[in-house]
Amino acid sequence: MRFDRHARSQQAVRWLVDTEKVVLPTTLTEAPRERTRVVNAPAADVIAELKATGAGDILVNTSPTITKALLAADLLDRLYLLVCPEIAGDGQRLFDDGLPSSKWALTHQETGELGEIAMVYDRAR
Repeated sequence: MRFDRHARSQQAVRWLVDTEKVVLPTTLTEAPRERTRVVNAPAADVIAELKATGAGDILVNTSPTITKALLAADLLDRLYLLVCPEIAGDGQRLFDDGLPSSKWALTHQETGELGEIAMVYDRAR
């Protein structure tokens, strides 16, 4: 089955606009968008509180710092990883030394036209 990338992009944008967002800033003091609130607290505390409400899925988008904090606190249930065939030369590591060990099961993968691989891993508990 082939997916229409444009339709998926439009759906993703609509979802992002309509969804409540929580920003964990290092310098931001005001919400930059509608349906956004700024919370100045440790990521693990904020996510634990959000998970306790049971209001739905929580997505952390492109933040190695927050992802590492949530891995350390064992608060992640799913990882979406994208591997691109390009070497940037530097940048933050996602899996630093010192993280607790955990097991993950590959539940989905796709290869893109440029050789990028998108993978979905679920936490095996």
